[in-house]
Amino acid sequence: MKAAIDTDKHWYVVRTTVKGEEKACVNIRKAGFDTYFPRRRVEVQHRRTKTYVVKEQPLMPRYLFVGFAPRNVNFYAVRESDGVECILGVDGRPILIPSKDVEKIFLAEVDLKFDDTKAARIHRKEEAKTEKETTLMRYPAGASVFVTDLVSPFATFGGIVDEVTKAGRIIALIDLFGRLTPVEFEPRQLSPVS
Repeated sequence: MKAAIDTDKHWYVVRTTVKGEEKACVNIRKAGFDTYFPRRRVEVQHRRTKTYVVKEQPLMPRYLFVGFAPRNVNFYAVRESDGVECILGVDGRPILIPSKDVEKIFLAEVDLKFDDTKAARIHRKEEAKTEKETTLMRYPAGASVFVTDLVSPFATFGGIVDEVTKAGRIIALIDLFGRLTPVEFEPRQLSPVS
């Protein structure tokens, strides 16, 4: 991955051949131009071993950015690079992309905003390292909850989170017969009240 986006360059979008982003990126760089190929990482479960593997995918399949120095705009050299289908434009004129927009995409990629991995979710504070910590983040003590499990005898009841057990289950106080009664739930049986 690049260290940063050069904001002094003029940026354009290149459409590549099917699954040819990597080849186009290499060939455009060989032609002497700057490129940025945005990617995202995804966790996929291996179907045989049932382990999770992180795979890298293009953020925008078949598209990448090419940067030209202001005095060296050579569309022909880029179009002739192997793997390039065309440069996006209107009426045959390529569209200039503001370098700040390309930089925003780059910074979001560096900050793991597009990734769907456990590490990225922990980085974005959507998930914790353990299941109990994740449950504590989602259902802090004193939070209002609603029982969404239709099989439960407490379906459609509301309650207040009292504590989260070591096993990651939630003890919620449910109003039964005029008094608050502690009832234990799985996190999947509840939803937080907004």
